[in-house]
Amino acid sequence: MELHELSINQASEQITKGTFSSLDLTEAFLKQISRFEKYLNAWVTIDEKQVIKDAKNLDRELSNHGPRSPIHGIPIGIKDIYYTNGMRTTACSIINSDTIPTFDSTVITKLKNAGAIILGKTVTTEFANADPSGTINPWNSHHTPGGSSSGSAVAVASLMCPAAMGSQTGGSIIRPASYNGVVGLKPTFGRISCYGVIPVSWSLDTLGPITRSVQDAATILELISGYDPKDPSTLLQSNFAEFQFVTEAIKPPQIGVIQNFLDNSEQHVKDHTEKVVTSLSKAGAHIELVTMPKSYEFAESIHSTIMDTETAEYHKDTFKSRPNDYGPKLRERIEKGLRTSATQYSTAQRLRNIYTHDIELLASKWDILLTPSTHSTAPKDLTTTGNPWFQSPWTLSGLPTLTIPSGLSPKTNLPLGIQLITKMFNEQRLISSGLWCEKILNVQITPPLK
Repeated sequence: MELHELSINQASEQITKGTFSSLDLTEAFLKQISRFEKYLNAWVTIDEKQVIKDAKNLDRELSNHGPRSPIHGIPIGIKDIYYTNGMRTTACSIINSDTIPTFDSTVITKLKNAGAIILGKTVTTEFANADPSGTINPWNSHHTPGGSSSGSAVAVASLMCPAAMGSQTGGSIIRPASYNGVVGLKPTFGRISCYGVIPVSWSLDTLGPITRSVQDAATILELISGYDPKDPSTLLQSNFAEFQFVTEAIKPPQIGVIQNFLDNSEQHVKDHTEKVVTSLSKAGAHIELVTMPKSYEFAESIHSTIMDTETAEYHKDTFKSRPNDYGPKLRERIEKGLRTSATQYSTAQRLRNIYTHDIELLASKWDILLTPSTHSTAPKDLTTTGNPWFQSPWTLSGLPTLTIPSGLSPKTNLPLGIQLITKMFNEQRLISSGLWCEKILNVQITPPLK
């Protein structure tokens, strides 16, 4: 196995043993980037000299003092909405093209303190909204890579880094991860601080990792979660560091498969998901079909109202002076948000509370809920990032979700995934169930790069 093919936990073990160095690993990823970045456009900024310097320093520290954490000396990509001290943070917008922050976001601080190497900034859709980026799907260049965390998902899928940070306001971690055949984790709202991250919608935005294994996602979550006095959306119980994940002897979970999402999937996705569910059942999982509560009927409209309004609130001043510097889809969202009345927004938040209560009640009856990660494989349409509505209901309610690859569609030969959901602050169950499903399905797919 080549160095750039290793998972975080595999690489960490070998670096600690001295089999190879962080510098060796970093150079392997930089070589992979030099081979494929010109075709895939996954990165905005990479400071190769600084990356090499960081790797050498961390190798020296390891020799003298041992590793700081399981990600000591591991290169990680960062979505270009996270503030990085001294490194451009553009949000892939002309408006922020020259922005160089003078401080790190809380997540970046925690990653650096854990010994991670900030490999570079990955491409996002403009301000993490709906206007497609220029990133290419490594499975098929005619199909969208998803968004808004398009660069992060593509960088991980194409083995340019073992993990990258994303964000989700609708479906921007789960969908691109699924489209590209990798793992994506959207934690409970409030689990990870958003301080120093350019917002889309303050009451929806959730940060999380994109990786190639469930264990790697859990490793990163443990290191970056926790209460942050700089972010009032974080909660006191959001410290995740005390949890440890045991990969052996995990019991088969009790799974509620949500009929609504099967029925709204394309037929090949539904057929594939039903086969996956059968495999999980044969392996010992207790499976039952469940349906969404009645309040789900208005979830899509209230999510749109909240997201539009909060996006407009953030951009309103710049939008007044530079409306033509925004992409058409983001401009439309801001205009809709500016037209939304206080009464409409208040009603949406009230209905959201009802919906969240109902969904939390449903989720509490099962170890995990299960849906297809997306209603289709990545669409053959580069004017879209895909439909977020298989992911947005969980962002709206704040519940944690995880997508894991489940195979390739026989119709499109593109990746498919299953999405696992659990009640709020139940990530330990989500990840243990994800580890079990990952082991049973044993799906390992990589795009056909040459």
